[in-house]
Amino acid sequence: MHPAMEPHMSLAHSEHHEWLRKQRQQLLDFYQPEVCREEGGMAWLSESGEPIASKGAQLWLGARMIHVFALAHLNGRQGAAEVVEHGLDFYCGGPGSDREYGGWFPVVGGDSPEDQKELYGIAHMLLAGSSATVAGFTRGPELMDEALRVIDSHFWQESEGRCVEAYDRQFSVLDSYRGQNANMHLTEAYIAAYEATGNKTLLDRATSIARFIAGRAVLDTESPAPWRLPEHFTPDWEPIPDYNRDDPRHPFRPYGTQVGHWLEWSKLCMQLWGLEVDEAWLLPTAETLFHHAVAEGWHADGGFSYTLDWDGNPVVPERYFWPPAEAIGAAKLLHDATGDQKYLDWYQRFWEFVNNRLTDHDRGGWYHEIGADGTPARHTWEGKPDLYHAYQATLYAEVPTGYGLATCLRDEPTGNRGQV
Repeated sequence: MHPAMEPHMSLAHSEHHEWLRKQRQQLLDFYQPEVCREEGGMAWLSESGEPIASKGAQLWLGARMIHVFALAHLNGRQGAAEVVEHGLDFYCGGPGSDREYGGWFPVVGGDSPEDQKELYGIAHMLLAGSSATVAGFTRGPELMDEALRVIDSHFWQESEGRCVEAYDRQFSVLDSYRGQNANMHLTEAYIAAYEATGNKTLLDRATSIARFIAGRAVLDTESPAPWRLPEHFTPDWEPIPDYNRDDPRHPFRPYGTQVGHWLEWSKLCMQLWGLEVDEAWLLPTAETLFHHAVAEGWHADGGFSYTLDWDGNPVVPERYFWPPAEAIGAAKLLHDATGDQKYLDWYQRFWEFVNNRLTDHDRGGWYHEIGADGTPARHTWEGKPDLYHAYQATLYAEVPTGYGLATCLRDEPTGNRGQV
């Protein structure tokens, strides 16, 4: 382990909390100086922390940065509020907003501007607006309400209890694809919006999505391996197991099943459980998904395969940065709920992998992809665009069961976390 970064993994250990504080500081020191594009919106950063102009301002990334820097502002970070306001300038009636048809453009500027309206980015905008609201930004409710309006008007299907995926710019042509990924992030966003507003309908919607997509891990009694969650569906929500077989490294819609999503759902199920959602499948689902993720997806020398086939064999063996971050959250919440030492042991193992293999101790940030030989790879991700998974991972140990990240930071100010 890097000698200067010994994390002291006990969740209650003050040295571990201090180590996490330093991780937050390192991450923010890397992203904060260059994340705000001069043209507006948030920048996609290179491995050395410089904006990659050709990427433009991407909606999902801009929303995640608003969310993270709202959390950082609540945690006392100097200058974080300015980053949030920069994002709000762009997306609250600014160039990122589609003032003609509503919603937001998925990409503005760069080499490949787009105008399709996708749930994925809009779900993250709901998360951003919710966190900005909790953090006290005056335009946070505006952003949150517009995201809810767009979702209610175009995406949410009450009869199905989940959302469709994408439209053209005018919201006149509906894409036939249905996916779990965007609905998963909408579950997270609905939970955050519920905490910001107290509107129980939002929590009920989050539960409905989780039951259909993740609950099958224990509720599906016919599948031989129900924990291998489908990613892609027909318009009637029938799984498409061969989807993108010829594009296995697709960053958002790869072939196969994604272990990282099992872990992300494990965490989300535990968040719903912590909010006292009365659904008996929540805790068993979280435990089942976690168990099979580490059994089938974890490599002996650390890290999770990006994707598996339907027999549990690796399809894309490279290890990505975000599954361990989600695993850290799931392990912490499961340990809180059960007291089982194995979750604390895994929590420590995940952080050791992040520290030894993913963290760029020289330049900052986390490598987004590493190959089987342990060196940085660039098959799918260019640079280090995403702060969201890593930053959230540094906060889970601070948050008691039943709290979201933003509401915890608001209601239990920095205290022993220290300012960053």
